[in-house]
Amino acid sequence: MTFLLDDAVSDFRFGKIKQYSPSRRDIFNPLNGTLFSISGTQIEIVYVTEEALIKDVQRVIKQLLITEIENTGGAVLHASAFSLAGRAICYVGEKGQGKTTCLLESLKAEGARYITNDRLLLIPIAGAFHVLGWFEELRLVQPSGGRKKKVRVSQLCEPSQIETWPVLPKLIVLPDCQSRLAGESDDRKVIAGQLLTPVDPQRPKWLGYSKSLSFDSNALLDPLPVKRLEWQFEERETLLSKIREVVASV
Repeated sequence: MTFLLDDAVSDFRFGKIKQYSPSRRDIFNPLNGTLFSISGTQIEIVYVTEEALIKDVQRVIKQLLITEIENTGGAVLHASAFSLAGRAICYVGEKGQGKTTCLLESLKAEGARYITNDRLLLIPIAGAFHVLGWFEELRLVQPSGGRKKKVRVSQLCEPSQIETWPVLPKLIVLPDCQSRLAGESDDRKVIAGQLLTPVDPQRPKWLGYSKSLSFDSNALLDPLPVKRLEWQFEERETLLSKIREVVASV
């Protein structure tokens, strides 16, 4: 199983569930015919093809890891991120604000390492939050419009340019494409609105939620500077220099 080269595994959204008791249920994945039979802490995967098994085993591992992180006080944040000199710069914001665009420009900087494009894990380690990504395909907007182009991480970066261990965050950046954040004065409210713990609307937790249904965002944000980055698609050629200015300001 080659995680960097395999197609990304996204949690399916259209599953069917049959609940027998609080601890026993069956979940059917209509996309590939896999049946998950869950009883207590045991998960049985009934699969149709070997490819379906490989993908769904990864789905199970992914969700269990995320739930374990949430159980220890961590969370998932809707963000893209890269690292410089071992510290993470995280782009947080709603869809269309430019998280992916900022990430792609940032990777042009010398020493930049890819962390994640869309979902950022916040992991408490030794009393401080560290961040780590999960390998997923990037979906890039095409100049001609139409469907987004799917790109694997391995097409953007060499394995040595990918952060594979949790790192401390240095800065949170709020990309502000076309000044859409002009009416929002509370940066923390913007960030809190992008927390995907305990509920991620696009990634149903078929295996069950974590024990803790709350996350103290202040514990994450108190030690971190937050900067806004105004930019426009028409001036994308200047975006990298703006990113460098923001990073250098802290």
